Amino acid sequence: MPVSVKICGLTTFEDARLAAELGADYLGFVFFPESPRCLTPDSAQWVRAVGTARKVGVFRDQASSFVHEVREACALDVVQLHGSEAPEMCAALGGRDRVVKAISVAGPVDWGLVEAFAGVAGLIFDTATPRGGGSGRRFDWRLLGGRTPGLAFWIAGGLQPGNVREAIETLRPSGVDVASGVEASIGRKDPARMRAFIAAVRSAQDDVGATTPTGGSEGRAV
Repeated sequence: MPVSVKICGLTTFEDARLAAELGADYLGFVFFPESPRCLTPDSAQWVRAVGTARKVGVFRDQASSFVHEVREACALDVVQLHGSEAPEMCAALGGRDRVVKAISVAGPVDWGLVEAFAGVAGLIFDTATPRGGGSGRRFDWRLLGGRTPGLAFWIAGGLQPGNVREAIETLRPSGVDVASGVEASIGRKDPARMRAFIAAVRSAQDDVGATTPTGGSEGRAV
């Protein structure tokens, strides 16, 4: 199964449309105010009109009512919870069909916590930052060495065209998530870097025969 690509932190219709045209599978839009790439429901109505790629709204420790509001206003396919949200909140928002949970990595991974989110559509391991992602820094990938065999997951944090092949070869993720690694400036994407990133992913998956791990999440949202 191909490695999915998510271009995140999109702030303009033009960048989002181009990301979809270049082959991104998922488009990410941030809705928590600590992020310099934050959108508001009123300013992001254009998200509804973006291409055929699946639309992901990224939230961090916000009320489920607000997440519902934005999901409906912007016609989001998936919500990604990037804070300390509990499994119960994930389930209330759609769980296996509509919710992705990010796990922030700063040191040894709490695999018991990871297992508690088994009911979500997908997991993303990202570098822990005060702003909840978009740092441009990668975490120590060796920290994922203790994962449960067959765990399907995505990786984020410090990815860019020059190292995404290494990430795929090393970790065999189901997907990769990039924001600052394909930017020209904060919130604005660089077309050449997006194109190079997606090309590097496709080349790597062909060379390593990347597949969803046995027991993984074929057919899940992410």
